[in-house]
Amino acid sequence: MAHALVIGGTGMLSGMVIELLDSFGKVTVSARNKKGFDRLKRSAGRNSSKLSFIQIDYNDYKELTKCLLKAVQDHGEFTLAVLWIHSSAKLAPLITAKVINETSRSCKFFEILGSAGSAPGIVATERTSEFRDFSNIEYQSITLGFVIEKEGSRWLTDKEISDGVTNALKNNYRKHVVGVTEPWDEHP
Repeated sequence: MAHALVIGGTGMLSGMVIELLDSFGKVTVSARNKKGFDRLKRSAGRNSSKLSFIQIDYNDYKELTKCLLKAVQDHGEFTLAVLWIHSSAKLAPLITAKVINETSRSCKFFEILGSAGSAPGIVATERTSEFRDFSNIEYQSITLGFVIEKEGSRWLTDKEISDGVTNALKNNYRKHVVGVTEPWDEHP
């Protein structure tokens, strides 16, 4: 049974999670509170039984590790991971990758990054190199940008984000931008 992990999937990524349910036997979703997950489960309709929930603050690295190991024990190895983790939890993506690398034979690992990392003057870390030692992980990145319109620019809507991430997953993009990140001086 194919098993997907989505960290931060109860808000702007909920549409993408619903789409994953058509392709995966189990989708484990992690969030800080159950309210968003309950809403997601109602939206899933007939596929709601394919959803599994981990309530965790991903800043608690020890608990994150424990919960990921339990999800693998309960539902099998992860073959896909999609992570929307705020930069305040710098180690959470690497800890997640380490657990998956040790428990899964092969996993496509998509990290969603905010547009701020594309700002001029910001030295972006080459994330790929941080994941290079994980031989069972195929690291891929998705950067969230903005939209330029006649009236000016705006941030992406939840639907645009969800659709853009779904597109990146379906096309297996190694590096993808949803919206635009340039010219930066036109960002909202």
